[in-house]
Amino acid sequence: MKKQITILLTIIVLGCIFAGCGNQSAENDVNNQKVKERVVQDISGTDVKIPLAKDIKRVVIVAPPITSVVIKLIPEQNMIVGLNEKAFIQSNDDIMEKVFPKYKNIDTKFVGEDFSINKESLLALKPDIILYYGEAQKKNLENIGVPIINFFSPKLTDPKDVTIAWENLLCEIFETEKDNLLSDEWKNSEKLSKGLLPKSDAEAVKGLWVFRNVKGKLMVAGKSSFDAYAESYFEKAGIINVANEIQGTAEVNMEQIQAWNPDMIFVFQGVPAGAYLKNNIEGQDWSMIKAFQEKKIYDIPKTTYSWAAPCMDSPLMPLWLGSKAYPEKFTNEDFIKELKGYYMRVYNISLTDQDIKSILDLSENK
Repeated sequence: MKKQITILLTIIVLGCIFAGCGNQSAENDVNNQKVKERVVQDISGTDVKIPLAKDIKRVVIVAPPITSVVIKLIPEQNMIVGLNEKAFIQSNDDIMEKVFPKYKNIDTKFVGEDFSINKESLLALKPDIILYYGEAQKKNLENIGVPIINFFSPKLTDPKDVTIAWENLLCEIFETEKDNLLSDEWKNSEKLSKGLLPKSDAEAVKGLWVFRNVKGKLMVAGKSSFDAYAESYFEKAGIINVANEIQGTAEVNMEQIQAWNPDMIFVFQGVPAGAYLKNNIEGQDWSMIKAFQEKKIYDIPKTTYSWAAPCMDSPLMPLWLGSKAYPEKFTNEDFIKELKGYYMRVYNISLTDQDIKSILDLSENK
């Protein structure tokens, strides 16, 4: 009997020991999981806990503009499992095929045209992180158990600052070497643009940036805008923004545009430049505008995204604007040379004459 009791006590003691070890092991597992997390500060200044780079295998991008930067800086493009379809609407198919060949195979069904999120479809993609832009997109992503990283700050209204901030954050997220690619390209762009700047405002070209023209609603871009970067781009190219009295973007009528009478017009969204030049937009008469009379109305080029917004090719935008505003200083041929050089340096892609035509044809008024 005593022997049986002794054996029983031994079993109990050993059980407690092993149970203690098991609990300690479980605690260690939890601690290890905590160690595997790290904190990054997103563009809005919010601290976000995310996995180590080696544990980030699946990425979803809700914000269209940053897609062009992500596809360049992400370690492997096949890590992208979800995209916003709007990223494709504002891009050039021919160039996307070269830079991101499998982009049409990426799931887009989880996000609606109004940025509404189908959470079931989103979670089915099993994302490790989600990249978004601003509070309007965030409200649809909270409390889903996946780290969400904001790429928007209202303090950043210069596309140079925006794109460099994106590059820095993406390098931190994916723990890739920071090679200052965009910083260097912006330096090159600004060096070339300096030679285009007029000596005085009297010599400067006056430009208008049409942000959107849809169903008779004509919106233009003024200054200090984080949804239209006209003022910054114009300033870099030595162009005066005739709408600089407007904060952000605003709807205007034709009488106001006639009063401004811009030398050149640059079109972002909605009715294309060709319709302005034919003067066949219902309810709008452009014939009295100097830009119409001199056939200087242009669609803004698109590559991996529209150059109207911050994107991987943003350093090219001031040079393109300069080639239109001051062709005697920087010709179309000069710009094409820079465009080809940029794509070789940044993407290791040799653009063909057909590629150049695809990029610039919309902006050429021949």
